[in-house]
Amino acid sequence: MADEKNFLSYSAATFENLANWPNAEVPLMALVTELIPELCQVPYDYLLRDDPEAMAECTLLVQEYLNLDTIIANLDIYNFEAEAMGAKLRFYPDHCSDIDRSEYFIQTPADLDKIKFRGLDTGRFPYLLRYCEAYKKHTGTDTFPMFSAPWTLAGNLYGVDNLIMDTVEDPEFVTEFLHRIVDDFHVPMYHALAEVLPGFHQVSLADAFASVPVVTPEIVRKFIKPSLERLMEKLNMPGISMQDTAFFGTAQLSGEDRKEYEEFIIWSNDMFFCIDPDLTELTPEYARQVATDHLVPLMAGISAKQVEFGAIKETVEIIKNFVLKGKNGPTPLFFFFNNLSPKTAVDKLLAAARAVRIYGAPGANENTPYELPSVIPFEEFLRDKIRHNQAGYAFHWLKVSSISL
Repeated sequence: MADEKNFLSYSAATFENLANWPNAEVPLMALVTELIPELCQVPYDYLLRDDPEAMAECTLLVQEYLNLDTIIANLDIYNFEAEAMGAKLRFYPDHCSDIDRSEYFIQTPADLDKIKFRGLDTGRFPYLLRYCEAYKKHTGTDTFPMFSAPWTLAGNLYGVDNLIMDTVEDPEFVTEFLHRIVDDFHVPMYHALAEVLPGFHQVSLADAFASVPVVTPEIVRKFIKPSLERLMEKLNMPGISMQDTAFFGTAQLSGEDRKEYEEFIIWSNDMFFCIDPDLTELTPEYARQVATDHLVPLMAGISAKQVEFGAIKETVEIIKNFVLKGKNGPTPLFFFFNNLSPKTAVDKLLAAARAVRIYGAPGANENTPYELPSVIPFEEFLRDKIRHNQAGYAFHWLKVSSISL
């Protein structure tokens, strides 16, 4: 178990202190799936398939290096369930794995019988359990994985274009498809995981195919939301909440359509999720007002392309604007970096994170000065962690890493 003063202790304190909002810091979160193998210079297939203990170590090291309160490594979440059902996956050393799209797992109504949860010894569920064990070993904290939402899982199994077309041509099939995913896979999967992982308190889902213009408010209303309602009803576990996220495209809607989509985002997240490009177009003042009107937190974020390609000064000014206006309300602001590119220069990553820390601090305003952080190379950071290894990392993954220490 890590020392009580490890970096996660401070992150936990940041979240606990939100009860004192607005006298609290803005938590910083990020999706960094590809950044982990790239910074650690380890093959993707090794981390995502072969060595869950290494994945836990590398995830925690990258989180500490970037000074993040919560890191979303994804762990290939869009493919875990599909693989366990029997779908073919392709693994690569130099980029993320993906389902074999040359022949979709579900092609006809008869194929729906293949949607079955067959236990925690199938697919990479053993990998997942070992990852959670390693995470707790190093942090003393329970963790529970995020999975793919029913709609997005269906899109991966069948092809999202096929799924969208059938909402018009064969809506009964789409409804039955989603019911099978919920009833025959997700519900028994969650019950099985809850028996062995004590950290289960929330059904945490990612729903990449539920964004506009991939879907319409009508598809959300008729198919996506009912599948989520069914999941929570069938799960029947009092005290377990749900968070379904990864929604984009609010700015492409207007009038009642936008209002309906915003209501869905808030219903499924218990917060208003609005990041670039929507945040820039709608403005942070608009996003803050929506969150305030519904008395829910706001999750705002900058474009990953801006962080990667923009000048540091420009990126800092955008973050400053988003944070100061986003936190100007009665409910907390969470700041989110979505899918940071593995090609982003380290000085830009650290500068962006520092901007959130400075302007997300209680009392910070437009006159608060910004100072660039010291840029410590990841290799130097690793040497220090090896010398002062309070978390008890094994560092076995260095044998397959290109890092020279």
